[in-house]
Amino acid sequence: MRFIILFFVALFSLSSLAAEQKITLSDSLVISDEAGALAVSAKHVKVYAVIDRIYSINISEGTYEIEAEILMKWENKKYGTQYKDLFKEATYSGKHARGILDKIWHPEFIVKAEISPRQTLFTTVHLNQDGSLELFEKFQTELPINTNIKTYPFGTLKLNLDIVAFTHDAKEMTFDPQSFSLGHEEQEEPVIVGNWTLVKAYVDKKVSHRLSTTDQTYSQNGFHFIIKHDFHDSMQKIFFPLGGILFLSLFLNLFSSMRFADNIHMRVGGQLTLLLTIFALKFTLGDQVPHTHYLNLVDLLFIIGTGIVLLNFFVSVVLGDLYLRRENKESLFTIETIIDRSIPVLTVILLLGAFYSVFEPEPKDLIDVPLPPLAKLKPTL
Repeated sequence: MRFIILFFVALFSLSSLAAEQKITLSDSLVISDEAGALAVSAKHVKVYAVIDRIYSINISEGTYEIEAEILMKWENKKYGTQYKDLFKEATYSGKHARGILDKIWHPEFIVKAEISPRQTLFTTVHLNQDGSLELFEKFQTELPINTNIKTYPFGTLKLNLDIVAFTHDAKEMTFDPQSFSLGHEEQEEPVIVGNWTLVKAYVDKKVSHRLSTTDQTYSQNGFHFIIKHDFHDSMQKIFFPLGGILFLSLFLNLFSSMRFADNIHMRVGGQLTLLLTIFALKFTLGDQVPHTHYLNLVDLLFIIGTGIVLLNFFVSVVLGDLYLRRENKESLFTIETIIDRSIPVLTVILLLGAFYSVFEPEPKDLIDVPLPPLAKLKPTL
């Protein structure tokens, strides 16, 4: 019993310390060879991205929602005079911006893998004094997430926002990411809504292929953020309740010997109540745990918890019946003592096995390669 208590205390302490560490946002840029080669003769469009909100992260359904701002800037010296005639004002928005965009060359993008078409909140087009144009769009959309996290509620989750050129292929136009930030400097509200903490963010530039054409590729910018689940939330919703149920189940076995007739009904009824409590806890957490084709850490913990309480229930029923039927209770007391002391040991072994199975080190060829810092990469203008 003491080993189990020490195990959970150590687990909570270490994870709490890890959760208090400050994460520094690391901006990185990775450019694929194909994207770099095609960008040589293409028209360059500078891309600036701000993520305003990441919310409604639903790991059960594998979706999340995002609110983002994209600014695209490009040079148009060839048509400088023509654009000045169109732009009676420096900035247009709404239907007036759309009317101007219908008359000039401009970049268009789609959000890759979105579950439903993005909702554009507002759009502006702006003509700078040097003749360059800026197209701004703020939008909301729902995107899928990869819930391949064996270690949940530990481990990390990768969210992606990929924008892909729509009307101009990579030989004609390329997106050059210039900046990527989560929230504005004056923003007080958290960017990531919910019990999640940002670990790392980075950008990549590559090309995207489409089934609609076999001889064209399109420029793609990917804005990626890696987040982790806050441990304090997991502790109060999963570990503390489940650990308490296991503790009470083992406590009943060790300190409610069934050689006393009054303990039989209490022990059997207590184990049955704890078993039903586990089922209720699992049902309550249904929308807060990932539904995967494999067993993650939470699944293993619930299987172990259910199995141990179920074992204690059957042991209590069988021993209680034997105590009531037999007169020689000394041999039964010896058997009961051995069983009651063996089950906690079995519990610790199963818990250690569960953590080892999900935290087993990955093969070296699957470990992520460190990303180069953005400062060492010069964007192509």
